[in-house]
Amino acid sequence: MNADKTLDCKGLACPMPIVRTKKAIEQLHAGQVIEVQATDKGSLADIQGWAKNAGHQYLGTLYEGVVLRHFLRKASPEEVKEVVKYEQTISNDLLQLKLASNVKCTILDVREPAEFAFHRIPGAKSIPLGELECRMDELQREDDIYVICRTGNRSDMACRLLKEKGFQSVTNVLNGMSVWSGPTETANTAAIMTAKELTRMVLTKEAIFILDVRNEESFQDWKIEGEGVEIMNVPYFELLEGVDAVAQKIPDNKKVLVVCAKEGSSQFVAEQLAEAGKSNVYFLAGGMKSWSEHLEPVKVGDLQDGGSVYQFVRIGKGCLSYMVISGGEAAIIDAVRLTDVFEQFAQEQDVTIKYTIDTHLHADHISGGRKLAEKVGATYWLPPKDATEVTFAFENLEEAKEIVVGSTRINILPVYSPGHTIGSTSLIIQDKYLLTGDILFVESIGRPDLAGKAEDWVSDLRNTLYCRYKELSDDLIVLPAHFGKMSELSEGGKVFGRLGDLYINNPGLNIQDEEQFRITVTEKLPPQPNAYQEIRKTNLGLLQPDEEEQREMEIGPNRCAVHDK
Repeated sequence: MNADKTLDCKGLACPMPIVRTKKAIEQLHAGQVIEVQATDKGSLADIQGWAKNAGHQYLGTLYEGVVLRHFLRKASPEEVKEVVKYEQTISNDLLQLKLASNVKCTILDVREPAEFAFHRIPGAKSIPLGELECRMDELQREDDIYVICRTGNRSDMACRLLKEKGFQSVTNVLNGMSVWSGPTETANTAAIMTAKELTRMVLTKEAIFILDVRNEESFQDWKIEGEGVEIMNVPYFELLEGVDAVAQKIPDNKKVLVVCAKEGSSQFVAEQLAEAGKSNVYFLAGGMKSWSEHLEPVKVGDLQDGGSVYQFVRIGKGCLSYMVISGGEAAIIDAVRLTDVFEQFAQEQDVTIKYTIDTHLHADHISGGRKLAEKVGATYWLPPKDATEVTFAFENLEEAKEIVVGSTRINILPVYSPGHTIGSTSLIIQDKYLLTGDILFVESIGRPDLAGKAEDWVSDLRNTLYCRYKELSDDLIVLPAHFGKMSELSEGGKVFGRLGDLYINNPGLNIQDEEQFRITVTEKLPPQPNAYQEIRKTNLGLLQPDEEEQREMEIGPNRCAVHDK
């Protein structure tokens, strides 16, 4: 929906949106449209009431999350009165009867596009008065044409213009849309869908059709997946001349979401689809970058003495972080760089973050553990064997140590679990949960090559998976630091698995031949994560990329697992 001016009133309480709108509309010419963006729910009634009293035209309101987008058109003084100069006219009531009788005719609406979009007669053709002279060839001269505007004034001028150009059967609709009581429709418009809204749809398996307009290489490398997702890739540059061909392939019974890398291209295509008549069309706010960064908190379960474990699912990236809560305190495990989410959640739970813990030095995403610890005054734990090059202080995460959160004991696994990295360390919480970092996943195992030492670490990886974990209880619930496939998400979005079940179903735990195991974890690997070497250096404190550089480094899937093809 286009406007001649946009006024930002977000965060302002009434009557300030009206005060600013009154001042802003004075700068517009008659007929121009202003969009007022507000977050105060009371602004709707205020805008409608003020527009009526001031004589301006309230067109309608679109809702995008918490933002209300009000559209108003500045009226000219003569618009409030009907000025009739053209003799051939028809009343609203008689036109309604003709339409109800299926009389063949053309309804020509000469209002502005924003007026037409919010409220129009079904089947009406839109040609704004200012464009009529150069678009007359879109009309059939032999048709019966009924011209309508808001009050009858602009349509009167349109009728006279058409008559002068040789149109014979042209009729002005008296009083226009201002008193129309017959059927109306609203034009299709493309709306914004947030990454959070999309996440809930994916987790609840709601049906959605996705048109990904990135280039084919980017699409094949990384895309939105889910049981309810139907997806198609058409690069946006193939749609610059029109969307008619692709519109025919899009179902009418599903929500349609257009996605691109950052948002701009998807908005352009979504608006074209809406103009082509497609309904329920959305574009992804922030594009695939926002999809990569969204974190969804999911409760895993309760602990003794009232504690809880929460899993933070970074669905677009496949990262999993954890918050252990007990007695007013919290520990964050394998935090991603989006630390505001953890702070906000801790505030909501009324707990203090006491520790941040990384199970290993990450190479697929930038850790938020140290940053979060420094911000809230917590202790940052890191395996010392992964930290020989770090440039900052930390607490050694190693066997025989114990971390206590409130009344909950988090026991460090008495034998450390190398293989993905040389320092990888697993955590056991109350003999119930096993946090495996990137050593063991629900449907795969960790890769040993991201530090360039695959051959050196193969035996450590096999020993951890086939010997040390074998000594643990089969009833431990495995909580990994990543997932590679949507099939690993259970009902509600949690990623977990019983250790005993993983030894039966996980292909990485069932390679009995040692040489075949070596080949699998060193030679049959998927591509390495995007910018993994730079990410490792950042997590060591050797690089200091800015926020946008960090986003670019993390684009794409995590690919920490052996079987993530």
